[in-house]
Amino acid sequence: MPVCLILKNKISIVPIFLCSGEIISLNYMTIYVIQGYNYDSNVYLVTGRKSTIIDCGTGLFHQRIESQIRKIVDPSTIQQIILTHEHYDHCGGVKKMIEMIGSRPVIFAHQLASEKIERGESIFARMLGGKMPKISVDQKLKGEEQLIIGDDSYLCIHTPGHTPGCICLYNKENKTLFSGDTVFSNGSFGRTDFPGGSTQKLINSIKKLTTYDIQNLYPGHENIVEGEGNLHIRSSYQNIKMYG
Repeated sequence: MPVCLILKNKISIVPIFLCSGEIISLNYMTIYVIQGYNYDSNVYLVTGRKSTIIDCGTGLFHQRIESQIRKIVDPSTIQQIILTHEHYDHCGGVKKMIEMIGSRPVIFAHQLASEKIERGESIFARMLGGKMPKISVDQKLKGEEQLIIGDDSYLCIHTPGHTPGCICLYNKENKTLFSGDTVFSNGSFGRTDFPGGSTQKLINSIKKLTTYDIQNLYPGHENIVEGEGNLHIRSSYQNIKMYG
């Protein structure tokens, strides 16, 4: 069983183990992590000039997420939501997140993810007894864009493989990567056996990530990494090459 920690204003040891729904706040970047519960993705809140939510979970446990967000900020100050890909466990909760905010934030997703998000398509949602909301995407990304998240600029990196529309978000100054379901801690990587998945494309995407200087890794599920992100990404690359 993992040890449950709530860390405030502290850089932590790698990796961090959290109980679902707990929060980490980092003094130097104001990134808050709400650990995913059950099938939910991790939800990230980055505060600052452009307060941003990255991924929204399924929506089935939105009340838990909202209660944590309200401990941190007034939801009405959140200006944008970025979806790392089109799967229900990351974007099923976007409609409830918009309702919590109380006004329409700017919604970002890759252009290939946007197609399914706007149609509200998800077999996985039906399996869980949920429903994929139909949400219009305001900013349809291609990759290589610079996005302001909080107070920092992040490069949007298109990383297909888990899905066609996967993206990662990279800040060079803080050496930080939000990786969605492309890579996880401890050498894990996203599944490719869902419709639209491609092992070879994921190998290429993770290889691309090994070229960046990454210390802090914030994946779509499970534990975050601070301090040695490159080691985890290189391990993921070695593992998926054997898998492929």
